Parts: sequence; structure tokens; C-alpha cells
Amino acid sequence: MRKEGDAIVRVYRVGDNLACILPNGMVEKLKLQGGEEVDFYEIKPGMFTLVKKDTVERMLKDEIGEVALPEEKKGVGMEEMGLLRKLNSIKFSERIPYTVNKKLSQREKEVLSKLIERGAVLVYKGGKYSKTGVYEISNNVYTLLKSEKPEVEGGTPEEQLEKKGYAVVEDARDAEELCKKFDREIRSGDIIGTRGFDKRFYVAKRSWFTSLFEKVRQSMRKGANNIADISRELKISEPACAVILEIMKDKGDAIEKRRGCYGLV
Repeated sequence: MRKEGDAIVRVYRVGDNLACILPNGMVEKLKLQGGEEVDFYEIKPGMFTLVKKDTVERMLKDEIGEVALPEEKKGVGMEEMGLLRKLNSIKFSERIPYTVNKKLSQREKEVLSKLIERGAVLVYKGGKYSKTGVYEISNNVYTLLKSEKPEVEGGTPEEQLEKKGYAVVEDARDAEELCKKFDREIRSGDIIGTRGFDKRFYVAKRSWFTSLFEKVRQSMRKGANNIADISRELKISEPACAVILEIMKDKGDAIEKRRGCYGLV
């Protein structure tokens, strides 16, 4: 029986995906502001609960405690960060070791094994995961991962745009100067761009974007859904990949399902 004040959540179709708009009351209770990660957990057939990811992490912390890395092992290398990003792009409820390991190369399995030995990745075996286990990124490493931004390549924004065909701009004043410098090209549509949720400006020459757009789409159709995987498959830098995905989002060709995890529309 519905309580007074409960609201019906309607489901809408967005391309090949389904999306729902949460009522204000639920948003206020969950203290959502936009950009947070949430998971759906099946309580029993046909009944699910919506849980904020940080709530799940607090529950895990209460049950298994905080895992601190030894002082000399706090540094995480590029290869390890790539694996952590890939693991983080998978829904928590789908991080069953058997399933995840089938998606990893032999080298990635070796990196994951080392991260588990160091306590950076945990295998939680509690609740409904008592038999299968589930991979969980430790709190301190997850904090590092969550605060990470795509690497910014060297050179001024103007130099990046001229030499490489794209630019990632950190400062709003630099973005304003770039707009003034390329006003005619922007008005004609030869230069396109958008501002991401991370407050960075992602700018590209249309010709450069067009040359890679279909390749990125094909990569995503084959299963790649995060910057690290797409850039590795197409052999382009992660900043370049981030520019393409952000512009695709702005054009309505892609959505960011979770932080750093993308899908086609």
C-alpha cells in the first residue's frame, strides 16, 4: 500500500535505453544533487531498492572495516589506475570475480591480483555475495579514483587545438580567449565544444571530431564503455577520447550512465 506523499516514478525511453525521473521528495531524502552514483539491488523477484553508492561503501566499511595501504605502497601506477577505472565502470552488483575475470586479459588479471594483495581491491563475501564474492575498491583508493580527472596534455589551448585538432581547457578565462581567437570558426561550426560536469571545456575541430566519431561509436558497440578502454583500443590518448565523448554527450549521441562509464543513445 502506498503511503500518503509517495510519488509514482515514470519510465521514459531514451534511444535504446530506459530512464526514470525521480520525484523531488525522493531526491531530497537521498540528498542527490546530480552526478552521484546509485545502484539498484533486487530484494526479491520484481522488487528493487535504490541505494547511493557511498551508502553501500559505508555499510561495507562498518562490516569489514577501513583498509589502509602501507605508507610505502600508497602510490598507484598508470597500469593499475587503468585497471581500477575499468573495475569502477562495472556496476557493483556485477563485479562477481568469475564474471569480471572473463573480461580481463592475462596481464590485467596479474595487475588485479597485485591490487588484491595490497588491499587496494577487496573481495567482499557477505550477504547475497557470500558464495560468489564481489570486487570492492577500498575506500582510500576509491577516493583517489573519484577525485581523478583526465590528464591534460601540454601546450596552451590554442597550441593544442592547432597541432592536435582538440583541446581540454581548465580555466574559464583561457576558454574565453580561445573563443575570441576562433570566433569565426566557432560561428561557422568548424570548431565545436562543450563544458563538462567537471567544469573543463572540451573543444575540437569538426574535421578532427568527424574523423574519429564513427570509430568511437564502433568501439562502444563492441563493448568498450569507458575512456581507458576506448583509448587503448583505438590507440588515441585519453584526453582526446574524453573530448570526443563529451561532445557526443552534448550532441545527444551518448550518455554517461555512471561516472566515467558511457553508453550510446
